[in-house]
Amino acid sequence: MGIHSGDFSREFSRILQETGLSCYRITQFTNLDEGYLSRLKSGEKQNPSAETLMKICLALTHYSEQVTIHDMNQLFKATGRSILND
Repeated sequence: MGIHSGDFSREFSRILQETGLSCYRITQFTNLDEGYLSRLKSGEKQNPSAETLMKICLALTHYSEQVTIHDMNQLFKATGRSILND
């Protein structure tokens, strides 16, 4: 397990819960495997690629106006990346 182990699943789960979105809904926009997204959410899988992160963020913002740039950055930070200069 990496340095950010569990951080992504915690942030991803939080955003899904706050928006009422599901892994299935994200799959409809991204064509990512629903099982893979579920494993990311549960923490069974860690640190998705930057491309996968971007797909997830685009889907989240497509389906929910509640998702902010801060939320997206939190997902990136949970994998040791950042989209903001903070």
